[in-house]
Amino acid sequence: MNRLKDYFGDPQEPEPQDDFFEIESHWASFAVSKETAMEIERRLDQLPPPRWVAFRDLAGARHRIQAVHIYRVSESTAAQRAASREFHRARRLEEKKDRRPWEEDD
Repeated sequence: MNRLKDYFGDPQEPEPQDDFFEIESHWASFAVSKETAMEIERRLDQLPPPRWVAFRDLAGARHRIQAVHIYRVSESTAAQRAASREFHRARRLEEKKDRRPWEEDD
């Protein structure tokens, strides 16, 4: 392998921060790339599953977590988050319309 490629090759594009996946454990949540999330899912699907899963988050920090403590892998795109905010905003307005005049306003 030519080590000079690492220095003079095209720099890698930075990971977009708008679209990411979340790895949720019992004690923390981590934003990771799609590729990292897919690799974690692949590892968790192995039989028997590994005892530990190591990965890097979008900030570049390395994490090593016991596989049994990872309970959620979720996609989170800017469009999905916007749709979720709109959905919750509509529900709040709907609830506000249903209130009686004597009920407290939040």
